[in-house]
This record gives sequence, structure tokens and C-alpha cells, in this order.
Amino acid sequence: MKAHYLKLNQLRFLAALKRKGKLSLAAEEMNISQPAASRTLAEIEALVGRQICTRNAHGFVFNEFGNVLAARANRVVAEVENIGRDMQEVADGLRGRVRIGAVTAAAVAYALPASLALRAQAPHAQLQVDVEPSLTLMQRMRAGEYDFVLARVSAADDPAAYDVRPIGEEILSFAVRDEHPLAGREQLGFSDLSPYDWIIQPAGSPIWSTVAEAFRADRADFPERVTYSASVLLTLTTVSRTDAIAPFAREVANLLMAEDLSARIVTLDMARRVSVPAYNIILNKDALLSPLAQRFLSLIEAEILRVGP
Repeated sequence: MKAHYLKLNQLRFLAALKRKGKLSLAAEEMNISQPAASRTLAEIEALVGRQICTRNAHGFVFNEFGNVLAARANRVVAEVENIGRDMQEVADGLRGRVRIGAVTAAAVAYALPASLALRAQAPHAQLQVDVEPSLTLMQRMRAGEYDFVLARVSAADDPAAYDVRPIGEEILSFAVRDEHPLAGREQLGFSDLSPYDWIIQPAGSPIWSTVAEAFRADRADFPERVTYSASVLLTLTTVSRTDAIAPFAREVANLLMAEDLSARIVTLDMARRVSVPAYNIILNKDALLSPLAQRFLSLIEAEILRVGP
């Protein structure tokens, strides 16, 4: 195996083929002909000593070896592309691109106000904030797509590989429409909530696990009629038009109840507080943040100090 002899253009092609799934599309992205693309794939397989993908009616399907190689190629290409970005940002510290991911509560509570502050300081900065579940964020973090994330370390991750800075627990609110039968009642238990429809994040997510444990702790039956969705928009629409109950991070619930949104959403008065385990600022331990990314991180940390976890 001579994988260490792979050239940068070969790694770029490999990442493009994995992303596009078709030889013609990968060739177009690389600005080469299809015969040249076929030769490049053959050269890669000759160097690694294994077949890495097969062609079917829909394009190319990567095998286990190909998936490992493509993931590494994607990270190498991303790091090389970051060289030019870092050089430009070092020049003035106010230009470039910052890419982060965040769970919904952290995006609303910390990333949003920090992004407004960054925009005022660096109007030409390119800022990308993706809102996804922690599992997705950590997968993309491993692929080198983010400067840092506001999320929870997943079971698939080695905590020793990251710089993990705790933020705080995520307190849950239970949202309903303002005409819901439970709206206005005080000190509700989870047995009061069992008979109603629910819309909640998919099973296995931190919020789902926390809510399921809360029902168990109250010795209440878990609701029988549940819709699972990670979409805030679908959840909000369902809650506003039905008697369904939805758990939201407190920061998100407060946003949905704002008068200017006119969503007519209220939160239930629960007998006890329910919170999801703490989320964190997570960076690769060996990451060298660009000046702009470091500026954005500092703004987020300042916001955490200002409002508290």
C-alpha cells in the first residue's frame, strides 16, 4: 500500500466523487475530462492497493475502505483550503469565514447575539451557523466542517480529542397553544400531560431521553400519541393548531412566545424543573482557530458570562 503517495489533486477528486456520487459530476467540479477522471480513480486504487468503490445504475458507491479514505481526504482538503483563509485573516483579523454548528438552545441564547456583535465589528465576515442535533454536529465536526460547535459530545467521540468547555444545563419548557385545556393550570405533573398528543424530537435525542425519564420519575404513562420531528417549524405549526404538547429549550420557548411573532404560544406551569444535561463549546484539541473564529468564540463566551448558563 502506497497511500502516502497520494497527491492533493487526487484527494480533491476523491472528495468530489464521494460528494457528487457520479464520475461526470466529479470531473466537472475538478475541471477535467471523464477519461482523466477514470484514470485518476484507477491511480488512487493502485496506490492504496484496493478497490474503493463500485459503479451502479445511479453512480458510484463507496465501500468501507473508500469511505475511510474519502473522509480523510475531505479533512486534508479542508485543512489545505484553510491555509489561504488563515493567511488572509491574519492580515487584518476582520475578514474571512467562520463556520460553527449549534444545538437550537445555544444558537438562540448565545450564537445569535454573538453573531450580531460580530457583524458590527466585522461587516465583511462570512458567518455560517448550522442548527442541528448534537450527533449530526459532532459527525460534521469530525469531518472538519466546523471551527467549533455548541453541542454535546456523542458516544462515538473520544473526549480526549477535544477541548470541551461546559456551558450549562438546558432547561426545558413545555409549549402549548394559548387555548389548550392545560394552559393556565398550576403545578402540573407529567400524569396530567400523558393523555394529550405530543410532538417531540426523535427517540434517542437528549430532549426525548430527558422527557421519557421525567415521565418515569413521576410514575406517569408515556404518551401514546407521539409525532417525532426535529423541525422547529413543524413543531410550532402542530402546537399552534392542535392540543399537542412540545418540549422546547427555555430560550427557544421564550422566543416563540414573543409578541411580535404572534404565535399565541404559552408554556405550562410544571411542578418541577426538567433539564437536559449540559452542552458545551467543543473544539478540536489541536485546532488553530483563525483570528476571526477566535473573535467569534470570544463573543460567544462573553455572551455566556453575560446571561449565565
